[in-house]
Amino acid sequence: MARDNGFPLVILLAGTKISLHSQTADRLVKDLRVERDGGLSPWFLLRNPDATSLRANEIATHVKAMTNPKTPEMFRRTTVVTVMKNTTRLTNVRDLLALLGNYGVPIESLPVLVIDDEADQAGMNAGRVVDGVKEETATYASILGLRDAAPNSSYVMYTATPQAPLLISLADALSPDHVNVLSPGLGYTGGKYFFDDHRGSFVRTMNDAEVADALDSAAAEPPEPLKSAFATFFLAKAMLPHEQMVSMLVHPSHGVEMHTIYGQFVETLRSSWADLLASRSIDRDELVDAYFRPAYDDLVSTAQREVPPLDELLESIHWWMGATQVRVINSDPTNADDLNWATAPAWIVIGGNKLDRGFTIEGLAVTFMPRGVGVGNADTIQQRARFFGYKASYGDLCRAWLPVSLADSYEHYVEHEEHLRAELKKAELAGMSLKDWTRQMLLDPTFKATRKAVIELPYLHSRFRGGTWNAVDRIGDLGAMAGVNRDRLHRFNAQHGGDVVDDPRDQRTTEYRNQVYETSLAAVVDELLIDWQGTVEDQVLVQQLCLVLKARLDDRPNLGAQIYLMDGLRERSRSLASDGAAVSNLQQGKAPNGPYQGDREFFSDELFSLQVHNVTGKSGPAWNAIGLNFRLPHDLAGGALIQLDGDL
Repeated sequence: MARDNGFPLVILLAGTKISLHSQTADRLVKDLRVERDGGLSPWFLLRNPDATSLRANEIATHVKAMTNPKTPEMFRRTTVVTVMKNTTRLTNVRDLLALLGNYGVPIESLPVLVIDDEADQAGMNAGRVVDGVKEETATYASILGLRDAAPNSSYVMYTATPQAPLLISLADALSPDHVNVLSPGLGYTGGKYFFDDHRGSFVRTMNDAEVADALDSAAAEPPEPLKSAFATFFLAKAMLPHEQMVSMLVHPSHGVEMHTIYGQFVETLRSSWADLLASRSIDRDELVDAYFRPAYDDLVSTAQREVPPLDELLESIHWWMGATQVRVINSDPTNADDLNWATAPAWIVIGGNKLDRGFTIEGLAVTFMPRGVGVGNADTIQQRARFFGYKASYGDLCRAWLPVSLADSYEHYVEHEEHLRAELKKAELAGMSLKDWTRQMLLDPTFKATRKAVIELPYLHSRFRGGTWNAVDRIGDLGAMAGVNRDRLHRFNAQHGGDVVDDPRDQRTTEYRNQVYETSLAAVVDELLIDWQGTVEDQVLVQQLCLVLKARLDDRPNLGAQIYLMDGLRERSRSLASDGAAVSNLQQGKAPNGPYQGDREFFSDELFSLQVHNVTGKSGPAWNAIGLNFRLPHDLAGGALIQLDGDL
C-alpha cells in the first residue's frame, strides 16, 4: 500500500534475534515476490545494510526512479530495508540515510515509511529515572536517531500486544497517535478459540508435581506428560493428510541446560518408540496401551473428521517418526537455527526465548510448556503463545500441556484482549486520537499489563475478589458532588425500588431497619454507578467496577443485583479519618449485646450486592453524603486497569 501511495522507501524494524529477522525477511521475499523471472521486480530489498557508498548509490538510484514521474512503471522499484532492532544495525541504517544526499536524494522531504514489527519489544524506553529524568535505552535512542534522519517519515507500530505502547508517556516520541485494529482472516484460531470455546479439548493441565518433575534437570527419563504429548503429536500427524506438515513445540524454560536435556529426551523417545512400533512384541503392546490408546481416544473425542482405527494409524507412525526433524533452538551458538519447514513432514522444536515473540512455529499442533507465568506480564505471557494462528483445518487435533496457572492465565488474557480490542476499535471508528483516549483495560491484578520500566502513565489497577466487601467511602469533602450523587440515587430508587421491603434478616425492633430490593445489574451500572461522583480514587474505583461488571453483562445480560438501603437511608453519623476525606468505618458493626449482626452480613451469595449509606459528619464542619459498599459473588470477580487524569 505504501508503494501504491508513492513511498519510495520502506524501513522495517524486524526482530531482536537473527531467527526472527530472517523469518520476516524471507516472508517478504516470498509474499512480495521480490525475485521474479526476468529480474524486473517492483521491489528492491536489503537486509541489515551497512552505511557504504555502494549501498547509498543503489538506494538513491531506485528512489530517484520512483520519484521521477517520467519513469515507466516497470522500472519503478520501491526499496525495502529490513533491519534488526539493535543499536549497531539501526545506526548503520541511519548513517546510510544520511549518505543519500550525496547522490541527489533530498532526505529531508523524502516520504519514508518506518514499520516497527513487534513494536512493544526492545524499542520502548525502559531506562532508569535519575534525578527525575528518564534515561534513554540504547535501542530506543537509536530508533529516535533513525526517525530524525528521515524527517518526513511515517511511523507504524505493529504488534499483537499493544500494552506497552499504550502505557508509555503521551509525550514520548513513540506514543501512538492513531490505531487500526486488524481482523484475522478466515481460519484463524486465537485465544478465544483455544481458551474459551475449546479449552476443554485443547488444554491438558499439569499439576504442581508434574511441573516439578518436568523441570528437574537431574531427571533420568522423560516426564510422563511429555510422553503423552509425544504420542498425541504422532497420532495427529497420522490422522491428517500426508501433505499437511505439522510441528510440536517443547518449551520447558528459558535455560539452555533444559533445552539440551529435552533435546535428548525427544531423540530418545523417537528412536526407542519407533523401534518398538516397528516390531511385534509385548513391549510394543504395553507402549500402545500406556500412551497411544489413551491419546487416540482423546483425539477421537474431539476430531471433526473420519479417523481410521488405531491399529491402522500405528502402521505408519514409526515411519513418520523417522521422517521427523528435531531441532533445538536457543542462544547456544552451536545450534543451527535455520528452519526450512518444507524439508520435512513433521518437526519437533525445542527451545525457549528464541521461540517466543513473533517467531512462527509452522503447523504447530502440539505444545508442551511446563513454564510458569513468570513475573506475570500479560504481554509476555501472550507472546509466548506460539500455538495461535491459522489452524482451523486441524484445530480439533491441537493440544497443549500447560501448568494449571499458565492455562488460567491465558483464559484471563482472552477476556483482557477481547475487551482491549473492542475499546481500541471504538476509538478507531470514532476517529479519536489515542492522545485523547483514556486507557482502560480489563485485567486481573495478579498480572501486570507490561514491564514496569516502560510504563509512565499514572494508573490504578484493582481487583474485585468474590465474597469481599469494597468501599466507596472518601466522601467527607465532596462539596456539590455529594448533591449530584444523592439526586441520582433518589431517581434510581424511584424508578427501580418499587418492591423495596424491610430485610427480614434485620431483627432490630427500632423503627428503622435495612431495606432491600432487587433490580437488573445493567440498570445499576448504566443509571447509578457509571457517572458516580467522588474523589479521583473513588471515581476510578467505580469505573473499574463498571468495567468488570459490563464484561460480565456481555456474557449474561440478564444478571440481577440487590440494593440495600442501610437503616432505610436514615442518616448515620460518622467520623472521618486523618485525611479528612475517608469515613473511618462506613459499615456498622455487630451489636455486642443485641440482635443486630452487623452490616457486613447483608448481601446476596448469588447477586451483586450494593449497600447505600446516608452519612453525616459527627464533628467539625457539617457535611452529608452517600457512601457505598459493594460485594461481588465469586463468578463475577475480576480486575481492571484505569488511567488517571493527567500525565507524568
